[in-house]
Amino acid sequence: MGRRKRRTTLPVRRRRKSAFFRCPVCQHNSIMVELHEKEGKAVIKCFNCGLVEEIEMKPGETKVDVYTRFFDSYIERAEGA
Repeated sequence: MGRRKRRTTLPVRRRRKSAFFRCPVCQHNSIMVELHEKEGKAVIKCFNCGLVEEIEMKPGETKVDVYTRFFDSYIERAEGA
């Protein structure tokens, strides 16, 4: 006599969030944000078009906060020119 076939439980695979952000110049997801908390600065680099910018970092800011401030300031400069 045979047994009932047991269901196998598959492990839940969580999607990792991308470490890259969208570049305002080339529109690729190729921007990496490096935080230098000791100096109070953040370096923003695009691996596709070569954009590099360094901005002041406020205490307690995360990569997303720094990126949004950079993106907003870049768009304002582009519209003003």
